[in-house]
Amino acid sequence: MDDYEDILSEQEEEQFAEALADEHQAELEVQLERDEEPPQINEPPETRKLKRELEREALLRIENAARTTDDFKKVIAWWNRLDSNRERKERYHEISRSGLDIPLDYGAKLDGEIIPYDVNDVLIKQIRKGDYIDAIFHCPFELNELVTDGDLSKILDKLSDDHREIIFNTIVRNMSTKALGDVRGQTDRNIRKVRATAIKKIHKSLLRVLQSRKENGIPLTLNEKLLIKKALDDNKGS
Repeated sequence: MDDYEDILSEQEEEQFAEALADEHQAELEVQLERDEEPPQINEPPETRKLKRELEREALLRIENAARTTDDFKKVIAWWNRLDSNRERKERYHEISRSGLDIPLDYGAKLDGEIIPYDVNDVLIKQIRKGDYIDAIFHCPFELNELVTDGDLSKILDKLSDDHREIIFNTIVRNMSTKALGDVRGQTDRNIRKVRATAIKKIHKSLLRVLQSRKENGIPLTLNEKLLIKKALDDNKGS
């Protein structure tokens, strides 16, 4: 577990460094935009409202009168300009999280300024509500207990320990294959290959279950229908 925690800690530090660099870059871009903007003329609110209404009416007339390719290009250019103005104004307010002027340099967390990450963790929220099931079975070797579908639970229960560990850490815990490979002493390519084999094995068993449900008139979800369609397309291609 210490190895896992060390790897996750390194990932958090890398994410923090990337977020800090992105924030500095965004601040610089906004500052450059503001420097290039022409000086604003203070106008009465009534005048600004009238200008906006006139612009909307002019755009509506151009849209209704558009017939040729050049006409539609003008409409698109107008909308692009409006979108650029809107996005620029949004960037001025979204440099810091939640619209607050608390940058990462001041020690703010990536997920918030006050509330720590653990408080927002899904398992912690469930535990606070008295729901301990997912926390109890949050383990690679209890992977089958984390799903509600009985057939899928049986399929996962038949996986080997290696397949369970790789599926749990890369899919449930969202751990990168490189980080997991470092912990297990394997290459990133090897982890991805074993994961693909495990997923293929799950899909193969699950397809038989879904085909049986379909034949017996049991409703399927959209993802289940897409899985069957993809399998049929792959068979036709081969």
